[in-house]
Amino acid sequence: MLNSLGEGLIVTDENGQINSVNEYATKALGYDEGELIGQWLPKTIIAANQYGQPIDQLSRPIVRCLTTGQTISARSHYLTKRGEVLPVHITVSPILINGLPAGAIEVFRDLTAEQQLDIAKEEFVSLASHQLRTPATAVKSILSMLQCGDFGPLTELQQAYMEKAATSNNRQLQIIEDLLNVAMIDSGKMELDLQYLNLTDVVNEAVLDHQPTIHNRSQKLKVQTVDKANLLIDPQKMRMVIDNLLTNASKYSPPNTTIRITLNTTDDYASLKVIDQGVGIDEQDLPKLFTKFSRLPNELSGLAGGTGLGLFLTKSITDLHHGSLKVESVPNAGTTFTIVLPLKWSIRT
Repeated sequence: MLNSLGEGLIVTDENGQINSVNEYATKALGYDEGELIGQWLPKTIIAANQYGQPIDQLSRPIVRCLTTGQTISARSHYLTKRGEVLPVHITVSPILINGLPAGAIEVFRDLTAEQQLDIAKEEFVSLASHQLRTPATAVKSILSMLQCGDFGPLTELQQAYMEKAATSNNRQLQIIEDLLNVAMIDSGKMELDLQYLNLTDVVNEAVLDHQPTIHNRSQKLKVQTVDKANLLIDPQKMRMVIDNLLTNASKYSPPNTTIRITLNTTDDYASLKVIDQGVGIDEQDLPKLFTKFSRLPNELSGLAGGTGLGLFLTKSITDLHHGSLKVESVPNAGTTFTIVLPLKWSIRT
């Protein structure tokens, strides 16, 4: 039965000495069973980072499991007998007797195929996005020239349709930009252009740009900020965060409601809140909010449109700034998004 498992299985005693392994484990790691039985797991099966450099023994799931008596799951890499780097997902569970650890059972899964699929997907998204952006940008330039009358005056009807075309083109470019950002985040290549700026200025600029849309939807926008909230941020990406939150607040709120944005500071943190009186989010749906391409069903979702990437990007960019993102919501009563950013995180790191 153990040899029929589609995952590697290693059983140790309370000291981490290997008592049993299955066939999947020996084949994946390149060892014979006799080379592993009786050996101390952390020393014999080397855990490493993606570059093959050994990691700290104390951070390994097997060591953490034996010292805490808790089940530990983590992604890591194992070095095979031939020195190859094997990406794995590891789960280690304690064997408890009278509440005390008497050993551990480690199950690991080879992630090579999954990792290759992720790389191929990221490359495809990046390539497709780049190829799409070039013609879409050219279309934007031509539409702008037509709207400005560079090729002659337009009738009112032509101008109206030209504005619709320009709106659709801008939406297309935004989707392409979102896909490129997602590809960079997934590959770990997104970098911050950090500048020491007043976050209040970034908030006020975003509010000014969103006012016309919110007014057209018969909504109100109230702003309460401190005069100064100086911290290290990437202004372009932080503007993207604020834009996403304000856009969502407006899209998922009915007319004659108020959207509030507040910015406050303490000695250590800046706290940005976007509060709406919209349709809200069911509690069971909250964990899905920040996953890619996730769009939650509600009475306004059919009209709102979107790709389901905005909140994923919002959280990812907040994380890159060493911040946190929290959401509180009551169905049919509104939603509050709170972003907390450290004022001095660059000094701490």
